[in-house]
Amino acid sequence: MNSSSLLRGNNAWVMTSTGLVYMMTPALACFYGGLVETKNFLNQLFLSIVCMAIVPVQWCLFGYSFAFGPGNSALGSFEYSIFRKAALINVYGENIENLDTSTISTFVLIAFQCSFATLTPALISGAVVGRMKLVPYMIFLFLWTTVCYDFLARWILFDKGWLYKMGIVDFAGGLVIHVSSGISGLVAALILGSRAHFDPDVAITGQTNLPFTVLGTGLLWVGWMGFNGGSALAANGIASLAVVNTNVSAASSMIIWMILDIIIGKSRGNTSGVISIRGLCSATVVGFVVITPAAGYVQPGYALLMGFIGGFIVYLFLDGKKRFFRVDDTLDVFSCHGLGGLIGTILTGLFCQTDVNNNVYNGAFFGNPRQLWYQLLGILITCSYSALCTAVILLLLHFTIGIRIDRVDQVRGLDNIAHGVMEPGQPQTLQEIKMANIRKRIEESNRAATISIEK
Repeated sequence: MNSSSLLRGNNAWVMTSTGLVYMMTPALACFYGGLVETKNFLNQLFLSIVCMAIVPVQWCLFGYSFAFGPGNSALGSFEYSIFRKAALINVYGENIENLDTSTISTFVLIAFQCSFATLTPALISGAVVGRMKLVPYMIFLFLWTTVCYDFLARWILFDKGWLYKMGIVDFAGGLVIHVSSGISGLVAALILGSRAHFDPDVAITGQTNLPFTVLGTGLLWVGWMGFNGGSALAANGIASLAVVNTNVSAASSMIIWMILDIIIGKSRGNTSGVISIRGLCSATVVGFVVITPAAGYVQPGYALLMGFIGGFIVYLFLDGKKRFFRVDDTLDVFSCHGLGGLIGTILTGLFCQTDVNNNVYNGAFFGNPRQLWYQLLGILITCSYSALCTAVILLLLHFTIGIRIDRVDQVRGLDNIAHGVMEPGQPQTLQEIKMANIRKRIEESNRAATISIEK
């Protein structure tokens, strides 16, 4: 097969993957929207979907040029701003970044990387549910993508980035996307503070729409095959390996989550073996996140193991979160994406293998412990930089235009306050919310007492 045929085939696969990854942002909106109270449902959809308006504009203006354009190992330049040089040099989008011309064309890479940049800040929205003003949030999206995401993409994903050249490996964005958004979500939750009615002992304080979460999980599953498979930047064996590993890791994470649900539930007196739908959907995402940095670097058996390990650790962390980690990270962005990304990045340093992909060195399990140290260094740098960027941006916004919705408006719900929609029957005062929480606790106590008597 000649290089022209390879180019067309690779372009077709990566453009298809681009569409799948773009679909993940509205899929995430469904996933998150189903987990929030109905009074914030539309607002949560907006927080994800608005990224599709802001980030592609930023990417066109200078984001792509900063991340993948000419420059040094730390930062690009304005040379490819508005894609003007790419368009002038090459109408058909041949490769002007000196990548292998048998892989993909320039504009295919631009579109594919834009889909990643769009999804990443949307992940953070799950940590600020029901308490952040819209205009500061949109400004935050633009600034965070510019000063945090673009730099990390340059350092880790670009083949001339300083962390890439050092030897840190990240196949599809475990560090750049998941660790950065998870850490940023945690910092945002700390700076914004808890919701007006936050109670760490009650997971949900109002009616939710779990069918939307199940739908979002299914769409994310389909999209993640393009997310990881497309990151091979070619329609080859590595792409198919990444797709297989993605499915295997998600499935194994679900299995260990269900087992733990049943075991821990029975140990607490629930003899029926209840399996949480919310938890099962979260387990799926954890499996995807854990395999993301390693999808094209490990054998499927190790992907299976990584899903088990990631699901096990994150489940236990979430189970203990109410007692030891009382931060109002509403939809567990740090737990699922931050912690999941950390676990996956570390395990990549153990299980990656040159025999699987000759673009990566062996991991610690194959005689190269140095790779594990590189991965830990990548984690340290990504966490520190993401936390710093998020804190600086949010604090600047806080002391200038303000970022937090007041308590009364939080109780009414942002569907009404921010979007002019009022759900009938929703509580209007903080006292009504508190009374609803008290009634929920009484119902749970009565249910537990009934189970004990029947037993």
